[in-house]
Amino acid sequence: MPLPASSLSQVCRSIADFVSTRLAAPQNNIQVRIGNPASAVPEKGDPDHRVNLFFYRVEPNGFGPAASPGETWQLRLHCLVTSFAVDDENSAGENDLRLLGGVLSAFHEKPILDPLLIKINGSDGPTIRTQVVFQPLGMDEINHLWATQGETAYRPSVAYEIALVPVPPKVPRPGGPLVGAVGFEVRSNAADPAGRTAPFGGHAEPPPVVVHEVNLRLDDWAPRICFVTGGVCAESVSLAVGTPFSPRVWVAGADGVAVRLSWEIWNQVDGWRPGGTDVDTVATGPRLDPDQAAGATTTAAALPFNDHAGQAVLYAKRTYNRASDDALVSVRSNPLLVNLF
Repeated sequence: MPLPASSLSQVCRSIADFVSTRLAAPQNNIQVRIGNPASAVPEKGDPDHRVNLFFYRVEPNGFGPAASPGETWQLRLHCLVTSFAVDDENSAGENDLRLLGGVLSAFHEKPILDPLLIKINGSDGPTIRTQVVFQPLGMDEINHLWATQGETAYRPSVAYEIALVPVPPKVPRPGGPLVGAVGFEVRSNAADPAGRTAPFGGHAEPPPVVVHEVNLRLDDWAPRICFVTGGVCAESVSLAVGTPFSPRVWVAGADGVAVRLSWEIWNQVDGWRPGGTDVDTVATGPRLDPDQAAGATTTAAALPFNDHAGQAVLYAKRTYNRASDDALVSVRSNPLLVNLF
């Protein structure tokens, strides 16, 4: 019975499959293998060329603190790609260079690979896009790597860093609620010691909405949004459960460009997850000015719920084809928060 696939093995297999596809492996009698170089040496008389991917080093991502046990951990992999060609019309040495040249060309032309859906215990997990970065090896590193391969003679090799590789937990920790408003209150502990644990009684203010101009000169510009209620802009709203609220959303961006309004919802048991009904609309110009809210063109976006306590966050998502590689990329706006208490 085969072992279940891990997120690490799925990412490594996707890279091997990419190399196999770009080298047209089946048509050219090429095997793309995963393992240490010593195990990939062809036996005498083997007609197939081999390209071996040796994932020899795993590192933390280097950005921010380490993830807690309930959060997805992001890692970087280091991979040594080695060619083991055989003689045909050309010598094995020339075929080694042809194979490595194909690998170099493949990763140079497409350093960011296609989206990969990670499976966790048979269920859909995160969708990722790994980036492959060339890593030149010094003589000391080459010697250290090949000294571990027994009697295997050195073969032409190149090294890459692959990032980022997720390690999702089997039982993710539910995310916490977001802060909708900030306030302060002054108390005297000496006069009222119990006041240290009393409920907050001050006045809290949501973040103000400021004038924002979307920079449309950037290929990856993201929409800017706000709620418009009573002729006033808001990015955070707190309501008692059951309060009628029919939010209308002002979307700033390139005039007429399609965007999709999508909700995420939160409760104490399940944490954050998609919810509500998506709404397709268009941006109405690059400038969002709170003083012009009364005359803004807005779109209705019904709340996902209002019959129980919890939170909902609304985003405007835009997709576009990136000019550098024609990849379909999604960007999203600032969040709008609704707090039901």
